Amino acid sequence: MESPKMFNQLFMKPTQSIPVYTVLKILIKMKRELGLEVMLDYVDYYLKIIETHNPDIKEAVEKALTMINVEKIYKEAKECKGNNNQ
Repeated sequence: MESPKMFNQLFMKPTQSIPVYTVLKILIKMKRELGLEVMLDYVDYYLKIIETHNPDIKEAVEKALTMINVEKIYKEAKECKGNNNQ
C-alpha cells in the first residue's frame, strides 16, 4: 500500500518532514515518560505560544483546517501503518 495522500502532499521532500517527524517523536517520548495528559497539555501550551507570537500563522492554518477531513487522514494513515515502502 502506498503512503497516505495527505502525507504525500505535505512531506514530499525530506526537508519538510524532518521538523514534523522530530516534533512527533518528542511528543511520543513525552507521552511515554510523562503521560498522555502532560503531552496534551504541552501541545496546548505550545500552540498558545505560537499563536500569540504569530497570529497570521494561526489564521492561515485555521482556514486550511476547515478544508481537511481529519477522519479521512486518520483512516489513511491507519491503513498505511507499518508500511516502510515509502
